[in-house]
Amino acid sequence: MTALSKKLFLIYSIAAITVFWNIEIPKRAFRLYDKGDIVKAVEALEKSVQKDTLNPGAYMLYAKVYTDTAFSSYNVDTAYAYAKKAIGQLPLVTEAKDISSLRDLQVDSLSLENLKDRIDSLKFIEVKAIHTIEAYNDFVMAYDDADERPEAISRRNRIAFENAEAVNTWQGYERFMTEYPLAEDFTVASNRYMKLLYEERTADGSYDNLVDYLTDFPNSPYRSVVVDNIFPFATGVNTLESFRSFLVNYPNKKYSKTLSDRAYHIYKQKYPDSYFLKDFDFGLNTDSLKRAMSVESGIWLPKLEDGNISFMDDSGQTKLKTSFKSIPEDCRCTPQSTDFVYGSVGATSQLWGRNGQLIYEGSFDKATDLGYGFIGVQSAAGDRLIHKSGEVVIDEPKESISVLDNRFIRTQTQGLFGLENYAGAEYLPNEYVAIDTFSTYIWLENSTGIALVSPDALLAVLEGQAFEFQPMFDELELLPNGKFWVSKDNQEGVINQDLSPLIALGKQEVYDRDYGWRIASSDGITIIHKRYNGLAEQAPFTQVLENDRWLALEKDSAWTLLDQQGKIQPESGYDSLAFWGENMVMLFRNDSSWAQFKTGKKLLMQRSWTPKLLIPQEYIATGEKATTDFFMVSNAKNFRKIYNDTGREILSSTYRDVTALGPNMIRLQKRNAALADSTGKYLLNFIYDGIGSSNQGYVSILDKGKVGVINPAKDIKIAPFYEKLIEPYADTILVASDGKYKGFINKDNKELTTFEFDEVKYFSDTVALTRIEDEWLIYHIGMDEALLEGIESFELLENTGEDKLLKVKTATGEGIYSATAGEIVEPTYTQIKILGTPDNPIYFAMKLVAEANIYVVIYFDKKGNKLFTQSFRQDEYFRIVCPSK
Repeated sequence: MTALSKKLFLIYSIAAITVFWNIEIPKRAFRLYDKGDIVKAVEALEKSVQKDTLNPGAYMLYAKVYTDTAFSSYNVDTAYAYAKKAIGQLPLVTEAKDISSLRDLQVDSLSLENLKDRIDSLKFIEVKAIHTIEAYNDFVMAYDDADERPEAISRRNRIAFENAEAVNTWQGYERFMTEYPLAEDFTVASNRYMKLLYEERTADGSYDNLVDYLTDFPNSPYRSVVVDNIFPFATGVNTLESFRSFLVNYPNKKYSKTLSDRAYHIYKQKYPDSYFLKDFDFGLNTDSLKRAMSVESGIWLPKLEDGNISFMDDSGQTKLKTSFKSIPEDCRCTPQSTDFVYGSVGATSQLWGRNGQLIYEGSFDKATDLGYGFIGVQSAAGDRLIHKSGEVVIDEPKESISVLDNRFIRTQTQGLFGLENYAGAEYLPNEYVAIDTFSTYIWLENSTGIALVSPDALLAVLEGQAFEFQPMFDELELLPNGKFWVSKDNQEGVINQDLSPLIALGKQEVYDRDYGWRIASSDGITIIHKRYNGLAEQAPFTQVLENDRWLALEKDSAWTLLDQQGKIQPESGYDSLAFWGENMVMLFRNDSSWAQFKTGKKLLMQRSWTPKLLIPQEYIATGEKATTDFFMVSNAKNFRKIYNDTGREILSSTYRDVTALGPNMIRLQKRNAALADSTGKYLLNFIYDGIGSSNQGYVSILDKGKVGVINPAKDIKIAPFYEKLIEPYADTILVASDGKYKGFINKDNKELTTFEFDEVKYFSDTVALTRIEDEWLIYHIGMDEALLEGIESFELLENTGEDKLLKVKTATGEGIYSATAGEIVEPTYTQIKILGTPDNPIYFAMKLVAEANIYVVIYFDKKGNKLFTQSFRQDEYFRIVCPSK
């Protein structure tokens, strides 16, 4: 080359660089990193950045390197800075060639965002390990768009609460509430402001003195008075055993009727399938009790007769006449199943038993059956407690009253809970923020913690034994396996039902698993496994991965894989591994990697092949766990091998694209599309222009602008014939379109109806809701005829077992239609309200005679039989009608 030629070459080269300048792409660094040579990769990155600072690819790889545990300078914050820099620079790359080159290295906005999310997660793991307010605050400020930010705020708030809890002063709680007004523990902190006041115990031995007195002086003239005083002590526990004991020790006709009433309601709730009068004899005439028992079952509905409210059963027979002028909305809208009813007579409210006996009269708004014969009556003044025998148990209004069981009545005063018995004797004062049943125990909680107390320990209080609250835990939870998770002083553990320790309290986090327990502490992770008994002794593990099938454990930089479902023997010595879906594991050792299937079969990964897990679309669409999947490897020329989840190769060829549609369907795309099953058998050959996604097992087929459908599980295959998608309707019935109209076809593409519908809605497998213009029809598919026409609107009512009900509105009025029985109530009524239960509805049908302002009401049972008919003036009608249905 002459001097002139060299000069010209140099000029042209400079011009080319000027015109076609491209950013630096650190491809060599990526190759080195992919080979695992991090040191040389970093050296290459440094040179790349020196060449060009506009280098998003280099900064992305830096971010990866700094989060690689194999890198000696591992630093999440540094990685985060590089990731942010890469994200900031990527939009500055505008040349198509540069963009394409970066994309070849998977340097794109999605990959960068995924990398940043991973870095956020790694940083959050570090912050959780530090677990201080300062660390969480730093994370919230620096990682301001991390997905973990809400959890960081929640954890920070929890630490602040625990700090306040440890000091346990009102000042500490006040500071907490001021600084963290949105914290989850705000309400608990607020409650702990209150100081607990302990009431003085009652005079020591009062019950013993009464009993001792009668023992020493059995013929005393004051015997009846003493027995009256003993009665609430002896029977206040309100148990069948205490009633028997009292009547044996103090035979007294005066109390036989009282205890008989109380015993009956306790017995009925505890032993609903037994007969009370067979097991108990109080020496009384039982005719009235038998009458009461005979009317307790079934539902009652109100009706207006002679200006007063009466009650009828579901056959329309009047069962009870009252002087009620009004009843609450709940009674008008919901059939009554309780053995009492209530309503108002002027300014006074009354409670009546179904047996026609007045239970209670006073000022109240609502009455609730609390069980064991107790009724809670609520008013603006508070709650009172009444027994169905008519006895007022608690007359002083409380903020709330609940019956834990026949022995324990919980009351609430000034926001705090206490326990007392039927006679008003106090088990526990109103000093607890929570009292409830918990398994076989009573849960007691105050500002110092939680205690589980056996009922017998509280019953002993009535015998003069002092009860001292001893907080056992700060938190307590019943686990699905029946054990109790507990926390105290920032330590966690697990106890058995008998409160004995199963996992001792410690600075750890305990998680119940189907296989046993996972315990995480600062030392590492301990696994207690039902199948692999020796794992606890091998702890701690550095990392643990788990799903339903596999358990992977890392210790001393080596991984062990355990099969939790099959019979594959444990394998150790892997450098790393990763779960792919629910069935597969990718195993890595030195420079080799394997794909392991659920059967234990391994497939050695060649460098020229790219692996991919194919998860069926049906699982993705429903969110259901993918119990079946496929594995595919592809080379650069799109030659692909597809394996089922047992590791058997079922397909191999050159495909443009492969998609798993369902557990038994794989879509294959070349120039045309095909469909194969999970064994590799072709369901459709490569003759179709396209194959759609799976919809409940139905897959659309496209060819030459026409649409068909296939569902191998239902043996349905309709060749492309229609212009619009075919929709599944029932098991073997589909909805197709001819032009702009819809009709029904069977799985053999035989027309079942004419194509005349604008819209189709499912009602039952044989009867559909169809629309022609503005008119809806109830249409029988098999008969190809309308069962009901002229429907303007409809409402699908709550399902009743196998039947489905519609309330329809036509030009003539409202009616009720059944999918199985057809017309229940003809559509001629102004309004229909549905009372009763879904299994036993009562239809309240009203016709308004507008000229006379008369409301004609007919009650129908679930079969459409008329129970009775009434006519009302407007003011009478609104006394009986349910306003909310």
